Amino acid sequence: MVCANLENCNLRGTNMEEPHGNRTNMEGVNLKGANLEGSQMAGVNLRVATLKNANLQNCDLRGAVLAGADLENCDLSGSDLHEANLRGANLKGAAFELMLTPLHMSYVAN
Repeated sequence: MVCANLENCNLRGTNMEEPHGNRTNMEGVNLKGANLEGSQMAGVNLRVATLKNANLQNCDLRGAVLAGADLENCDLSGSDLHEANLRGANLKGAAFELMLTPLHMSYVAN
């Protein structure tokens, strides 16, 4: 699904985990306004994806690559972001209530 346009789709409860350990590649995908509540997305590649206004409540995003993703106004409440890569992601207005694991974010100034 690389660069797919799934804007406003309902993928609630989707399982994007591959039993053979392969990582689902959704790099650059448009999931603006999508409902992904409760989805299993551990290790998924959502680098530079558009997830603006998406519902990501209670998702398993352990080890997911969200570097450079647009997560503006996303609801990530109750999601597991353990070891997720959020480097350069737009988190403006994103909700992080009831996180399962602490979220450690750092900024490195040049």
